Amino acid sequence: MELVSVLIPVYNVEKYLSHCLDSVLNQTYPRIEIILINDGSSDSSGQICDQYAKAHDNVFVYSYPNAGISTTRNRALDHAHGAYWMFVDSDDFIHPDMIRKMMETMHHEEADIVLCGYRMDYFKFIPLLRKVAPKQTMSNVEALQKLISNKGVNNYPWAKLFKAETFDGVRFPNHLAGFEDTRTIFKTFLNAKKIAAIPDRFYHYVQRRGSLTNHMDLDTVYNMRKAYHDQADDLKKALPNVSFDSMINYYNTDMVIIYTLIFIVKKADHPTFEPDEIDWSKLSPFLKFAYGTWLEIACLKYGWKRKEIPWQ
Repeated sequence: MELVSVLIPVYNVEKYLSHCLDSVLNQTYPRIEIILINDGSSDSSGQICDQYAKAHDNVFVYSYPNAGISTTRNRALDHAHGAYWMFVDSDDFIHPDMIRKMMETMHHEEADIVLCGYRMDYFKFIPLLRKVAPKQTMSNVEALQKLISNKGVNNYPWAKLFKAETFDGVRFPNHLAGFEDTRTIFKTFLNAKKIAAIPDRFYHYVQRRGSLTNHMDLDTVYNMRKAYHDQADDLKKALPNVSFDSMINYYNTDMVIIYTLIFIVKKADHPTFEPDEIDWSKLSPFLKFAYGTWLEIACLKYGWKRKEIPWQ
C-alpha cells in the first residue's frame, strides 16, 4: 500500500488544529504520514504539534521562523516522502473516507491528480455548497479549460490528491504575497496527463475571522487581478497553441474590486478604480448590467463620473 503524505502548514491555529489533525488521523486509508510545518506560531500551535508527534509515529513536526504560506508549503513539499501528496489547511478538516476514496479513484482511473468537492463551513453548522465538478476524467488541457472558466475546478491546493511527480519543477512563489495558489496549482495540471474528479464533498473549508479572504483591501484585490493575469500569461507560454478564455476571472476580480470600493474602502482614502480590459462580447448582457450598476454605486460614493471610466 502506497504512502500518502498529508502536508499541513501551521500558523496560530490553536483553536482548530486538534480537530484538523484528528480528522486526518481518523482516515480509513491506513498508510499516511502527516507533515506539520510550524511557521513560527506565537500561540500554542507548536506545542500541539509536538504533542501529536509524540503520540503518533506517523506525525512529523518541523518548526521554522515565520516565513509566510508559500515558503511553508514549499518546506512541506521538501519533507514529504510519499508517492502521493495532499494539502490540508490547519484550520480545516476532512471526511474519514477522503484519502481512501481518492486513492481508489487515482488507481481505477490511472490518474495523476484527483479532485473532490468541498463545503464552506460557517459557524460549524451552516454550509455553503459551491459548484463542484461531476464525476469525470479529463486531460490536462480539459481540466485547465474548466479551471480558467470557473466550471467546478479551482486553484485551491487542498481537496486534491497529487502524484508527487506533478510537483516536479513546481513550487509556490516565495517572492509574492497573496494568491500564491492561483500562480501555482495550474502548473501541476501541466505536469499531469489525466485528472479525475469526484463530486463527494470530503473537504471542510472552515470560514473564520483572521483568514486572508475575510480581510480584503484594495491592494489585495488588485493583487488578485494580477495573479489571474500571471496565470493566463504562463499558460500562453506553456501551451501557445491552446486558447484559454480568462474573461470570467477578469470580470469576477473587477467585481470584487468594486465591492471593496463600495463596502470597505473609505471615501477619505481617495481611491481610484482602474477597470480591467474585459471583452464584453464573451460575457452575458446580465453580467455587464450588474457590473455597470455596481460601478454606478461606487461612482455615487466617490463622486466619480461613470462615463469617464473606460470600462466598456
